Amino acid sequence: MTEPPLDAEIIDFVKDVSPSGAFLLGFNEYAGKLFIASDENIAKALRRARELRKRARTELQRKILDCVETQILFDEPQPVLDDMVGTIFVHLVKEKGVNDKHMLSLLDDAVRTIDACSKRYSKKSVPIGVKALTLYRMGGVMSILGTVKGQTKSPEVKKACDRVMAKAQEYVKMFALDGFGNGEFPNVERIFKEKGFDLGRSAFYERALSKAYDYPESPDELERKAIGWIDEELPDFKRVTAKLAKQFGCKADPEEVEKKINARMPLDPKQLLKTTAQLRRVVQRFANESVHGINPKYNTTLIETPDYLSGMIPTGAAQFFDTYTKKPYQYFFQTTDPKRDPDKSVAGLINLLVHEEYGHCVHHSNSVVGYVGKISRLQMFPGFATGGPITEGLSFNREIEFLEASKKLEGKKRLTKVERDYVKLLDGYGGFKQVNLELEFSTRKMRIVRFLRVVGDVRVNTGKQGLIEFVDWANRYTGVPRSNMYFQLFPAHEGAFPGYATNYAVMGQEIRAIERKIKDDRDRYKFSTYLCSIGFPPRSMYTRMLKDYAKSLK
Repeated sequence: MTEPPLDAEIIDFVKDVSPSGAFLLGFNEYAGKLFIASDENIAKALRRARELRKRARTELQRKILDCVETQILFDEPQPVLDDMVGTIFVHLVKEKGVNDKHMLSLLDDAVRTIDACSKRYSKKSVPIGVKALTLYRMGGVMSILGTVKGQTKSPEVKKACDRVMAKAQEYVKMFALDGFGNGEFPNVERIFKEKGFDLGRSAFYERALSKAYDYPESPDELERKAIGWIDEELPDFKRVTAKLAKQFGCKADPEEVEKKINARMPLDPKQLLKTTAQLRRVVQRFANESVHGINPKYNTTLIETPDYLSGMIPTGAAQFFDTYTKKPYQYFFQTTDPKRDPDKSVAGLINLLVHEEYGHCVHHSNSVVGYVGKISRLQMFPGFATGGPITEGLSFNREIEFLEASKKLEGKKRLTKVERDYVKLLDGYGGFKQVNLELEFSTRKMRIVRFLRVVGDVRVNTGKQGLIEFVDWANRYTGVPRSNMYFQLFPAHEGAFPGYATNYAVMGQEIRAIERKIKDDRDRYKFSTYLCSIGFPPRSMYTRMLKDYAKSLK
């Protein structure tokens, strides 16, 4: 495959405006570097993006550049802290601890970029919702710098950590909210009720949807779609809720039922990783045989979400490393901190495992090794907003695919060895059918949550509704617990980028609509493997590729 010359220029440009992302992807010459978010550097990056955009000849080039330009234009104070924390973490992982030379350079850049942002935001009025998003990042900054100080023996690096801590504390004071604490739900609820809620994004939001995420829909259209999906699926969620409530002898309320599920076989938070590791040895083989193909070089490590990332990862997440090298790999993060939103049941753990590993991690791994065919380097860029709808959508859809495959075994007479092992595993947690029922509850609940995220994303970003008012509405409309809905929308997803919370449901439902038309089980397996093996193209391109492939199966 001949790479268009401009593809290489675009990749080089993106490396320069995101050196931390470049290092993550395997361009190790970018170690120890952060983008310095000064007004001058931002203006320079915008000029370069627009110059490249004028020369773009392919749809992929145009949409990638539209996306990158939109991300550069995103003007809020929290991304600089996210970038700093994420980059230090990636260095600790890739370099197996503190590389003093690279870390000292990185910390010097952190001081420079915080100074640049302090100068810019001292002149701006920052909305209260954005202030809260910035405050949530402070715990992560202090925690990861403490980790670096604890690991290094270099006095210079220790002093540099202290300088960055002081700079970050000074920076975050600009956005202080009395009574915020550590961002516990009762604290922020009181603050937003007393002071109101605003993100100040109404002018930017529609551009984020169309240019960063390649969405043709307007915010109102997305909201209508999401409410339609909720109305369609809520009866199934209520049905499984009522069935479990009758079994447990409790009120048919999702929160009450979830408490009973969690109490039926309580999981020690300290043992969550061990339990997940036991599950994944069996679940992975079942997914590979019954849902989609996993390439033989698949290499993912399960780790506990560090304290400094838990504000951004309330339940779990995946991260990809060394995409552009010969040895790519993935991390699967599992959050155990009770102050966040960790899973508390076996069914919840399976659902998380399916989404993060057999969605995200397999997507990256299958794509980068060319499991169903070689794709262009530009199409493999996984870390930018064009890829968000793809990987989040397919991972969301993977949950219902897996549930359907699991439930099929209930009436199947002849099981394969892999299927027998899977049934035996779940029998050990209270019975196969019981865990399947709880898995259905977890899966359908999270489907409702993802649909609610679309509604909330639209309303809070357009100023149509405040965050607490939305949380109240979501609870009344669906029964999803208020604090659960809060953490499933606000600190992580809204802090990342406006519109990100919408990615799961919209693309997931688009995949589902195509998949439903494929009747043969073997063809569905092929389709499910294909959709997680073709990289991270923009949404419109991805959809066309899926439709064309589905037609080829007939």
